[in-house]
Amino acid sequence: MRIFKLNVIITEVIIASLGILVESAACSSIYFRSLSNIMMSGSKAVDIYADSVAIAAERGMEECRNQFRWEPWGCPKESYNVFLRSQKYPATKEMAFIHAMISASIVITLTRNCSLGHFNSCGCDETKKGPLGCAGWEWGGCSDNVKIGNKMAKHYMDSKEHGRDIQAMINLHNNRVGRMMVKRNMRRMCKCHGVSGSCEMKTCWMRVQELKPIGELLKKAYDSAVPVEYNDNALIRTVKRRRHHHENSIYYQQRPKLPKNQLIYNEISPNYCVGNKTAGVAGVSGRQCSRRTGSDVSDAERASCKTLCRACGYNIQVKTVVVESVCKCKFEWCCDVKCKTCVEKVAQHQCV
Repeated sequence: MRIFKLNVIITEVIIASLGILVESAACSSIYFRSLSNIMMSGSKAVDIYADSVAIAAERGMEECRNQFRWEPWGCPKESYNVFLRSQKYPATKEMAFIHAMISASIVITLTRNCSLGHFNSCGCDETKKGPLGCAGWEWGGCSDNVKIGNKMAKHYMDSKEHGRDIQAMINLHNNRVGRMMVKRNMRRMCKCHGVSGSCEMKTCWMRVQELKPIGELLKKAYDSAVPVEYNDNALIRTVKRRRHHHENSIYYQQRPKLPKNQLIYNEISPNYCVGNKTAGVAGVSGRQCSRRTGSDVSDAERASCKTLCRACGYNIQVKTVVVESVCKCKFEWCCDVKCKTCVEKVAQHQCV
């Protein structure tokens, strides 16, 4: 039997990859230590946003790991460390996703923090005010000002790039894709007003999407990422050479325009089945796959043992582990919550 006092609990979480201390207190306020020089550059006028940027970067990587949980790459911390500390890394599809995901997370986090009044320098979108004629609804409440989020995300992410080489241009493009994905997928939220619950008039406001649906959209962009080349100081879409059927010669297919809403890359991804610390590849050895079934199981999870283990040449080892969890909690006056410790045997499937 465990007893949990309903008191304010102060938790300290060390985020090793960023070297940041998070303190969660009674007012749910979050304070971050200095982000060092990892992502800071430019004018001191934007230093007030650095803490939110640090939080956003970590949230972005968490969503990255969520999206690639059942795939060989897995979005490991090693890849994040390569992104943070190295100026030169392969311009693969995976690094394209990291750039877009972190950029999108910064936009969402800073935009929401502005709407919540966390900063004196920004607030709601004042252009979304007043009635809209016969539409039956009018702007009200606090619409998220995505412009300020976009501006700050552009500053923090784009300022990492220097020069006009192919890698810098690819990174800038993918940063832009992440920002635009948030802007183009904002939601209109509405509240009804009227007698006895009727909806004679609706007050509406715009809200940025949560990070998960944006992550899902960026995952689709990753799956359809486009290879590019560098020619005449510009990025162009890679196309295959074709041999003319009637002549013994090779001609070039007309190059389509570079897609503004798709992720781009220039280098083939390494073999993520085998670990390589230098390349930021963790490998799949020891990774867990899932044999869960049910309507709540995604296609990726359902196929994970095949995708993670079998496809990489590994076998699947099943072992039973004992998992303890807090359960059957009851509130007792006043003021305790009493819980039991439940023990459950769970089958785990690993790539070996």
